[in-house]
Amino acid sequence: MNYETIILEIKDGKARVTLNRPERYNAMTLKMFDELDQVCRLLRDDDGVRVVVITGRGRAFCSGADLHDLAEELNVNDSSAVRQALKKAGQAIYNWYGLEKPVIAAINGAAVGGGLNLALMCDLTIAREDAVLAQIYTQRSLSLDLGGTYFLPRLVGMARAKQMALLGDAVSAMEAQRIGLISKWVPVDQFEAVVEEWADRLAKGASKAIGMVKTGLNQSEVMDLGAMLEYEAYSMAMSFQTRDFSEALAAFREKREAVFTGK
Repeated sequence: MNYETIILEIKDGKARVTLNRPERYNAMTLKMFDELDQVCRLLRDDDGVRVVVITGRGRAFCSGADLHDLAEELNVNDSSAVRQALKKAGQAIYNWYGLEKPVIAAINGAAVGGGLNLALMCDLTIAREDAVLAQIYTQRSLSLDLGGTYFLPRLVGMARAKQMALLGDAVSAMEAQRIGLISKWVPVDQFEAVVEEWADRLAKGASKAIGMVKTGLNQSEVMDLGAMLEYEAYSMAMSFQTRDFSEALAAFREKREAVFTGK
């Protein structure tokens, strides 16, 4: 399918979703949210896709919402209309977060405001050394959206989350890794190779087990120990029924590397 604001490429079990508004530093519009949601549903139903990479075209990952275009698309003085539009955008974030496939954010440049929260919804986050990350909402007289109030304190703790959200100060990729905001920073010349390495490893992994692990970790944010132990018992029982588990046992006995098929 052809999209206006994103590029979708699928090859060897890997999907790559590229935000495609480089002239606006990949700022998000209502159209982009709609297309991201469409792509998420498409990838959810494609059993051949085993890992997804989200990145930006050009010099930025995503500069947040395109306030100029949003003002043209939406009557910002109509609070009901704004709320409905953001609820729809939030649904896209919710669907991506719940996707039972690993999602890597390849942060190739600035990720600010909603652009940062788009990255934080992903399971793994790799940033180029020169990337800049910031929650700049209050500098635009705005409150957080796109899951920022959910993801930020869970990743960096409440004190650091308030510092980032209230002051709006930017952090470097190196500092972002140190405080737990992202998974890894890498030098510019190694960025694409590391992204590809992680994507390859996940694409060749035991996809059903990976999906259940992701779901369990996500649920642990809002469920108690008893509920999580129940989920673990269920997911372990389901893991034993997969072909990949049988392959893992055979490979262990035969002292060789397992070859998983995602089934």
